[in-house]
Amino acid sequence: MNCPEQPEFVLISRRFDAVIFDLDGVITNTASLHAAAWKEMFDEALKKIAAPAGGKQAPFDKKEDYLRYVDGKPRQDGVVDFLASRKIELPAGRPD
Repeated sequence: MNCPEQPEFVLISRRFDAVIFDLDGVITNTASLHAAAWKEMFDEALKKIAAPAGGKQAPFDKKEDYLRYVDGKPRQDGVVDFLASRKIELPAGRPD
């Protein structure tokens, strides 16, 4: 491996019978955990955003909303796309 952002990692074949890489979604069902975490975050945010305006927003749907707006995207893009689906636009923040 020659990745500048990763430390050197060497496998010694005589010590292992098998090696599994990329468990995320292949061996383990992480999508359901990710969807549940996004639901918790978005539902809380939707309540806070809608309440001052006296309105309500439908809660985040772990199946439909996750697959349509969040799954497979960088986090920031998923947030922007989901909020846009609810007609919510927020100014971009700054790291500091």
